[in-house]
Amino acid sequence: MSDSDLTLPAKPQKKASRWGMFGPILLLALLCAAWSGYWFYTAGRIQAQVLQHQKALIAAGYQASFDPIRVTGYPYRMVIDFHRLNIISPNGKGFSAPELRAEANAYALDNWVAEAPQGLTLYRGRTGGIDRGKVSVMGNGLRASAFNLSKPVPTIAIEGDDLVLAASDAGYPLPFTTAKTLEAHVRPTANVADSADFMLNFTGAQGQPKSLAGDFGASKALSLQVEGAISHVSTLRDTGAFGAWAAKGGQVSAFRLKLVQGGLAPLPANIFTTDCKAASAGDLNVCASSDLLTPDAAGRVNGKLKIEMSGTFNPIDVLGALNLISSDNMTIARPLLNMTLATQGAQKFAVEFHDGGAWIGPLKVSDAPILPY
Repeated sequence: MSDSDLTLPAKPQKKASRWGMFGPILLLALLCAAWSGYWFYTAGRIQAQVLQHQKALIAAGYQASFDPIRVTGYPYRMVIDFHRLNIISPNGKGFSAPELRAEANAYALDNWVAEAPQGLTLYRGRTGGIDRGKVSVMGNGLRASAFNLSKPVPTIAIEGDDLVLAASDAGYPLPFTTAKTLEAHVRPTANVADSADFMLNFTGAQGQPKSLAGDFGASKALSLQVEGAISHVSTLRDTGAFGAWAAKGGQVSAFRLKLVQGGLAPLPANIFTTDCKAASAGDLNVCASSDLLTPDAAGRVNGKLKIEMSGTFNPIDVLGALNLISSDNMTIARPLLNMTLATQGAQKFAVEFHDGGAWIGPLKVSDAPILPY
């Protein structure tokens, strides 16, 4: 018998597995199906939550209405388009918008961005039983963002460019009627529980007489930045009432106000600073700062406000425009303050709030500011 006769018969070859070809496709299809299920389930839940929140607002006495909504944006975003939106509180404060779009990434539902392409109407509420009317707000890129909504203090930003504001009641003038930019920011205070840093910044603002910007001169634009830290944020969030906040011991710390007019340079955007230095040389530079401001039982501010001022404006006129000297006291205060304050150039002085009044030295120049209870 030869060696060739001892050769074993060849084993039949197995058919090549097709898993290598179709496996990834099947896996991708399963992942897409799972994501689609998650998206549609989450979209339905978001829509239900919006409607539940609307019912809760109505039950609390709010006006809360909008056209029927649905969630779009599949596959990666959650988008809610509100039309004819109205949210007005029992005290008359609120807003309305012909159109408001809110959206978030489908995988980051704690972070939302909203835009009002056709502007807003703000309702100013009632003071002493008198309705203060409405404010029409138009501009480019009117938008707001809210991040970390599940945190005790979320991060919130409101922005707009080329703003035009119009009040329905001229008896309640606005701080300005036009502005190049407007920013407002709120964020948690680092290493301090239940506290939030805030910053309001507008640039290139102009206004009518009896407004903040108008009182400094209608022909020259004004820039203003206000910042500080506010305590007991949870009380404000839960009640929306400064009276309850004051009763809990609410206070404002590290308060800074910077005002520049003429020879404008932009103030910092989205930057919370700790100094009080003039932003640039101009017709007027004002810096006001206070380590601590607190409300008294009547809601009037207590504390010391240090002021640094330079420029060609009469300081008394500046204090009047900032409502730190009342029109009733202007005539009485002017002769006495003219003896202690220079009419131009750099100077420093303080306004102290106590016993319901604002005082410069021994002279009461106005009532202390009162919180909007």
